[in-house]
Amino acid sequence: MSVLAFDRVGIRYGAHRALSEFSLNLAPGEAVALIGGTGSGKSSASLAALGLLHAGASLEGTVRREGRVAMIFQEPLLALNPLMTIGAQVAEAVTARHAMKHRAAAAEAARLLAEVGLDPTAIPPQRYPHELSGGQRQRVAIAIALASEPAVLIADEPTTALDPETATQVMALVARLVRERHMALLLVTHDLDLARGIADRIVLLDHGHVIETGPLPAILEAPRTAALLERMHHRPQRRRSQPDTPPVLQAIGLQHGYGARTVIAGVNLALHAGQIVGLVGSSGEGKSTLLRLVLGLEHPQHGQVLIDGHDLHKARGADLRGLRRKVQAVFQDPGASLDPRWRVGRIVAEPLGLLEPRLPPAERDARVCAVLARVGLPEDAASRLPGAFSGGQRQRIALARALVVEPEVIVLDEATSALDAHVRAEILDLIASLADEGLAFLFVTHDRSMIEGLADRLYRLSAGKLIAQDLPPRAPREP
Repeated sequence: MSVLAFDRVGIRYGAHRALSEFSLNLAPGEAVALIGGTGSGKSSASLAALGLLHAGASLEGTVRREGRVAMIFQEPLLALNPLMTIGAQVAEAVTARHAMKHRAAAAEAARLLAEVGLDPTAIPPQRYPHELSGGQRQRVAIAIALASEPAVLIADEPTTALDPETATQVMALVARLVRERHMALLLVTHDLDLARGIADRIVLLDHGHVIETGPLPAILEAPRTAALLERMHHRPQRRRSQPDTPPVLQAIGLQHGYGARTVIAGVNLALHAGQIVGLVGSSGEGKSTLLRLVLGLEHPQHGQVLIDGHDLHKARGADLRGLRRKVQAVFQDPGASLDPRWRVGRIVAEPLGLLEPRLPPAERDARVCAVLARVGLPEDAASRLPGAFSGGQRQRIALARALVVEPEVIVLDEATSALDAHVRAEILDLIASLADEGLAFLFVTHDRSMIEGLADRLYRLSAGKLIAQDLPPRAPREP
């Protein structure tokens, strides 16, 4: 018996066909991985299973469900309500399934949170999503999904935004729950390694068509699989720069903590023009705190942040604005950092309004158009809303917003982790080309294998201290 069945499903968005003749059956307790890059149709298939296709989409064929279908989304911070406690959100899902009084629903919510590894004595249900780590937030999202007692669990890129250790823990939890509850699992991902340890079958999608299906060993031997995976997992390489100028950004003896807990313990870091410095580390090791100090969003308890030799935390007024202009940031999820109600032109121009308020409108618009072209976006991008773009294009918009004020340094906070491998490679190629033009990058990531091909230097932040990491040999870049 199938709990979820696609029978020759086709999906169109206007003239664009996202999925063609797609057929798939899931049995209770079976785990199937749907693998493909951007535009492959995998997300459209998962939305069709939930009956959540976008307005204007046309559906051909049939989707049959036996029992409830629940979904875990990629970014739990966006999926959770920031104004509700985690216990209240799980209880809300419980009462949607069962008629319960408040106290009983709260008790069931606490039980579900404990089932996904959030012990109420350590992580009280009264906490809010922003008080949890990324892995803990994803566990809350899983608890909400379980509240409906689903026959099918769809996991849409559930670990993309997590560091490797946390991702492994979350996937182990999903595998255990699928086994114990005898649910079917549809894992939507671009990561073959993620599917390797959990999926009974692999379905490989490319441009809306199934190109291979079967158990993992057979899939890996198929010639079309190798070609697709090579395209999806291209990792850019660049020669290392040889600095011959003073650093544009320095952290000297930085120390910072919260209460009795020391988070940053004597960090020293120098970044030169044209360099990419990588920073890796697990969740909770202080990477985000270090970035806030470097960006001037928090003042260190000890030490200095120097931009072109000037102390960021002692500057005031126009001097401070000038230093802030030189260091810009691009964050992990462009869906959260771009205002969905603003046109792209307004989004990109916003920093100019703050830092150069007297700039003539014609010159402002010209700079916006120039920087959008520089990051590879189409001419009409300025007049469109962020929702009209793919995830990779939205991250290009975020990069354009950082570039428009002509900074010397860009801080990248997991800026590619929410993208699939093929789009990630395109963004990394763009970053490499900008570094070759003289821009410096401080690149925070949990993906060491990705950053090794780009970084001039690599550090691991552990227990608040920077530890230099060895990089594989590469030829130095000509100055």
